[in-house]
Amino acid sequence: MLLVTILIILIELGVAVSSPVRFVLLSLWVQTIPYTWNWDAQLVFDTPVGPLNVIAMQLFGFCLCCLVIIGIRFEKVAAQAKVYGWHLAFIGFAVLSMVYAPSVAYGFRMIAKLLGPVLFLIVVLISINTVDEIRKVQRAILGSGVILLGLALYARAMGYNSDPNALQTGFAGLGPPSMGPPVFSAHMLPVAMLAFASFVSRRNTLMLAFALVCGASILTALQRTSAGALYLGFSVILFFGTRGIWRLLLPSIGVVGLPLLMVFNETFRRRMFFGKNGSQELLDDPTAALGKINTSGRSGLWSNMLDRFFDPHPIIGSGVGATQDALFSRSTGASGVAHSEYVRLLCEMGLTGLLLFGVMAVAYGVMLRKLTARTNGVLQRTLALAAIGSLLTYLLYCSTDNAFDYVTQFGIYVFGLIGASLRAQQLALPESRSYEGMTATTNMFPNLLR
Repeated sequence: MLLVTILIILIELGVAVSSPVRFVLLSLWVQTIPYTWNWDAQLVFDTPVGPLNVIAMQLFGFCLCCLVIIGIRFEKVAAQAKVYGWHLAFIGFAVLSMVYAPSVAYGFRMIAKLLGPVLFLIVVLISINTVDEIRKVQRAILGSGVILLGLALYARAMGYNSDPNALQTGFAGLGPPSMGPPVFSAHMLPVAMLAFASFVSRRNTLMLAFALVCGASILTALQRTSAGALYLGFSVILFFGTRGIWRLLLPSIGVVGLPLLMVFNETFRRRMFFGKNGSQELLDDPTAALGKINTSGRSGLWSNMLDRFFDPHPIIGSGVGATQDALFSRSTGASGVAHSEYVRLLCEMGLTGLLLFGVMAVAYGVMLRKLTARTNGVLQRTLALAAIGSLLTYLLYCSTDNAFDYVTQFGIYVFGLIGASLRAQQLALPESRSYEGMTATTNMFPNLLR
């Protein structure tokens, strides 16, 4: 297992050095595939940076490849700095917090998790040079969803179960082994956003069918936050991408539909509430039902973490990696993670870190919203809609799950879409057809960010 992982990293590094574009495409096609199937992915190896499992090694290898590309093409990085400036400011504070972090090893790992998505965004911006390459990025993202969905269906047909909640509820969510429903549903979110945005922009019925298949797979994963994120992303794409009553149709249906799904669908109802509550019982006494909401132990975990790590240092937190240092020292698996990135940010980086993350998210959102409003080209509009929908699903997913941990399964797809959207807009400008000068970028983004 260790030798296979090292070999994969060396292959990725070779591709990154020889052809950054191929590295981007290769990453989107295969990074999310759980090749640790039937392996003990949590098996820890001693390394120069401390004990690491295969997944952590994958992440460090991926970041190394991105840094190599950025180092080779560093002169192009500065020209795009306005795009991701707030993102780097957020990570810069995370790096500073390592000064008072309790564990350098866990702090270093957390920095890698935060760096991975923005490094990939930068690589996309400085590596993609043609519209044809943009289209290949689209196909890679959609293709990754087809591959992962196929693996999940194969696992279901073969009787593999990767859902730890199945023992409590009696229902197993869809997901490949060595990944599980939470990560699977997270990955399918940006895939679904791109497919739905393609339908909205081009009225392509095939893309609508695929978007509905992706949406069904996310619901079948039985992850409440993913289901809510799917609704939010589709609603935003429909609102910004259409006119008239259509832009309000899905949001209106969702306001009623999501609560009804949680009440009348037995599977979701048993995931949502403690006990064997019937639909009529919940409708008869909604107030009592609110007290039976099942947070899967998250609420108690969050309270304890905030008491221990946030309360002593509310402004700057207890240092990046502090929560995982504590949680992994006494447990592994699901109980070893925060299950809310906002709680984790408050604990590790305090109000300052959470504020910087919020500013970063708003900066990306404003930029993408202006792209959806100004863009006329079908390709540019599709990517802008998919990117803003994916960004919002990412932010919602952060509320009750571990989006920072899912770098190569979720983060690079969300921020890869953001990078592809911005790059497609740059390539649409006449003066940007000569990439080396980057005149379009320096003239364009100050206006976008005003």
